[in-house]
Amino acid sequence: MRHILILFAGLAVLVMAGCASLNPFPKHVYSTPPTKKATSSSRQYDPKTKPYTVMGKTYYPLKTANGYEEVGKASWYGSDFHGKKTANGQIYNMYGVSAAHKTLPLGTRVRVTNLDNSRSVILVVNDRGPFVHGRILDLSYGAAEKLGTVEAGVSRVRITAIGSVPLSRTVPKALQFYHVRVGAFAEFGNAERAHQRLVAQGFDEANIATITRDGRVLHVVQAGSFSSRDKAEKVLESLKDDFPTSYIIS
Repeated sequence: MRHILILFAGLAVLVMAGCASLNPFPKHVYSTPPTKKATSSSRQYDPKTKPYTVMGKTYYPLKTANGYEEVGKASWYGSDFHGKKTANGQIYNMYGVSAAHKTLPLGTRVRVTNLDNSRSVILVVNDRGPFVHGRILDLSYGAAEKLGTVEAGVSRVRITAIGSVPLSRTVPKALQFYHVRVGAFAEFGNAERAHQRLVAQGFDEANIATITRDGRVLHVVQAGSFSSRDKAEKVLESLKDDFPTSYIIS
């Protein structure tokens, strides 16, 4: 009997030990999980080189323009953007000298040379574009005029970075401009003749803007752009006899 009791006692100890090892809820399950290292959810970018997305594509501007040189095709943009904000917060002046580039840091000073006639102009990149395949630079109308590329529309140029300027910390209020349009012509020669008549009458800011509308290329002639509606109305009145179909657009 004594041996039997000792045997049962031994079996009881083994059963208890086995239950302890098969516990489905071991102590470490309830311990606090390790804390994940905090990560930054966003990066800080220099305003001059901040990435941006256009038509589903993200562009990552260069950190520096030092030693930058590029050869390719340049177009120009005009009245449709005149008076609106550029990428660096300035107000676009189509008669000024500036340009848009996809990846050069904003504020980069470049020398642009027209490889067809060797004319050059120094300007500052203050906008983004052109977002057209095969083009590397979008010139302001004023810059294109100095380079002699207005009529051609697209010309082969060399871009050479020569420095930079600081970005303005103040964002100017967008200006309202009133454009006095004389007409839109399918033939550039007709647009040029209208432009020459305007210049002869004293409209020194008269210009020709080439646009595409419903698949058609049109050469739009404007007598000028004015910050005052009253001034634009006076100009329109003075053009009534020579250009009766003139109108104002803002």
